[in-house]
Amino acid sequence: MIKLFVVKCFRQLSYDKTISSLTEEEAILLSFYDENGQIKLPSGGTLHHFMKYRLGEKGVNEIMMLIGEKILKLSQEKEAKIDSTPLEASRYDKHADYNPHYECKMDKHILQWLELTQFS
Repeated sequence: MIKLFVVKCFRQLSYDKTISSLTEEEAILLSFYDENGQIKLPSGGTLHHFMKYRLGEKGVNEIMMLIGEKILKLSQEKEAKIDSTPLEASRYDKHADYNPHYECKMDKHILQWLELTQFS
């Protein structure tokens, strides 16, 4: 599920569209198959629940830091331009704000410019 979360963030799709955008090969690479080799994809709601409640804000931030550290170790560049990432909220989320620009209820993960030399 963590790998699928990363896919969702990079593709910038809704939870349901992230699931429906996966190819059979991607589903296999993400280990979404049962003991008989049948593809078993989670629902968009399951992915949303995992990200919002199981990982939470702290878990998401920790995963993003780990990914950033890994990218930095593999990259020649030592600076990154980071932007905010809109995350579409569940329609049942009472605390999510409506964003008129994106025309949906959402949580917005605000990030800023970072000098990445701290991870070297």
